[in-house]
Amino acid sequence: MHTRSKRLSGLVALGAAALLLVAACSSKTGGNGNTKTNAASPGYAECQTKPDECNSGPRKNGGSLVVALGKLLPNFNANADDGALVETVEVLNLLLPTTYWFLPSGKAQWNSDLLASEPKITKKDPQTIEYKIKPDAKWGDGTPISADDYVFAWKTLDGHDKNINAAGTTGYDQIESVTGSDSGKTVTMVYKEPYADYQGLFNQLYPAHVAAKAGDLNTDAGLEAAFKSLYDQPTVSGGAYKVSAYDKATQITLVPNPNWYGKEKPSLEQITFKFLPDVTTQIPALRNKEIQGFNVQPNVDIFNQLQQMQDVQYEITSGYAWEHLTFNTKNKFLADPKLREAITDAIDRQAIIDKTVKPYFPSAKPLNNHMFVSSAQGYKDNYTKVAPNAGNGKLDEAKKILTEAGYTGVGGTLKDKAGQPITLTLRATGTAARKQTAEVLQSQLKQLGITLNFNVTNDLSGTLGNFDFDMIVFGFAGSPLLNGNKDIWKTGGGSNYTQWGDSQLDKLLDQMSTELDQNKRFDLLNQADEIAIKCFCDLTLYDKPNLQVITKDYINIRDNNAGSYFTYNSELWGLKA
Repeated sequence: MHTRSKRLSGLVALGAAALLLVAACSSKTGGNGNTKTNAASPGYAECQTKPDECNSGPRKNGGSLVVALGKLLPNFNANADDGALVETVEVLNLLLPTTYWFLPSGKAQWNSDLLASEPKITKKDPQTIEYKIKPDAKWGDGTPISADDYVFAWKTLDGHDKNINAAGTTGYDQIESVTGSDSGKTVTMVYKEPYADYQGLFNQLYPAHVAAKAGDLNTDAGLEAAFKSLYDQPTVSGGAYKVSAYDKATQITLVPNPNWYGKEKPSLEQITFKFLPDVTTQIPALRNKEIQGFNVQPNVDIFNQLQQMQDVQYEITSGYAWEHLTFNTKNKFLADPKLREAITDAIDRQAIIDKTVKPYFPSAKPLNNHMFVSSAQGYKDNYTKVAPNAGNGKLDEAKKILTEAGYTGVGGTLKDKAGQPITLTLRATGTAARKQTAEVLQSQLKQLGITLNFNVTNDLSGTLGNFDFDMIVFGFAGSPLLNGNKDIWKTGGGSNYTQWGDSQLDKLLDQMSTELDQNKRFDLLNQADEIAIKCFCDLTLYDKPNLQVITKDYINIRDNNAGSYFTYNSELWGLKA
């Protein structure tokens, strides 16, 4: 399901783009009965049937691990719209406490290291939830993790201050109060209206007492300064590891946090994330033992080389992530919905899939819903119902739309009613599959008479946050939760990069966010999706596959495409005993 707010409640823009891969495949059934095609080496074979337990076993003390990351860290604030990348969260999983995890299977699991018991709803009207923090849960400097940290998160993420560039406010904006008792170890949240996805909130907690050094947390100006301070390298850890060294251009190194309060103590003496944005360098680095693993969208060259390496294991899965094409509706040309509709009709998604993911993910097909990935409960093919031409390469229909709308030069040099040639710029990260996607789109739109330039971005979060694009291809990584769709599709939503909005769609999303009946929520989201499709401002492409690679010496490392990412259990990583 598509959700979006920087952590478990939602989506993170995927900086690591999909690449081309050929794989031997087995199958896995998703939530609605669709078959998902996966591949795995023998060491990861159990991940197909036991995704939460595969590659598990006892560890021995000592050793170090170097893992490649496919992007530099823009900053350390995963709750900010210019810091909310998968790679940021993958590092912060080692440093910041989280209230809930999503396991690889999609199951939500409360954090028994942080909490003394499972959070519980103590009252339904108004919805009231109580959290009991363990007495010994503390930050690395000895300060107790407390209600203050929850209050700080709420105040900065509830959307009341537009000067705080929160990536997502959904859920936080429905809370009436957050209070502490029992010396701050009991946290009570009262909601203005019911909120079904509360498990997705307060994941990636930052230390309020450290942020307070930058500003008074009781004033908006102080909160703004405190939120901005979270961009900086964390000096205090609340996780199993702490930062020992950081070079923003090359790597970040972490060592065990001596004040870690969790039941499982880290066995590795050091974990290093090495920044290798050029994925072609990752296999050579693996072969040369400069790294021991990586987690990326795969390509055919990587796969073929993995076949020849006896000391590594790999796993390919798809989860709650998808690739899509977004239109900036504030562009002077794309502000016209007729042009957007014609472009959408002319695009052949199957041709894109065939050139990118199809060779290694044979079950890949166009994703026909904005609110759900195809394996999720609630998924419906709404494109066929409301816009059957969209994404299906209907060039004649597209030309007809433009001609009837008063465009000239259709099929030659397309011009708008004012006689201006239609020239647009497509942006994406510079990986092989996105370059191939750009080539397909350029060829398809040329048949309408549109010149489509391609401009690689090395700063995806900045490009999105600044709306520095006409059209952009990127991925969202989500979780099984639903409410984050508000941030993507509601007017002015923190992740609404289309800059488009609709009052009826807003109402449906608001209804969905307070509805507790899951089937009714599915229905409301599908109604909203029909409206979203007909705006022709975002074209879903396909569910994204993912590749986890690790050498056979290491245990308890597995892929997690359900929203918490592969570092979710890093305190358990280690050398095989």
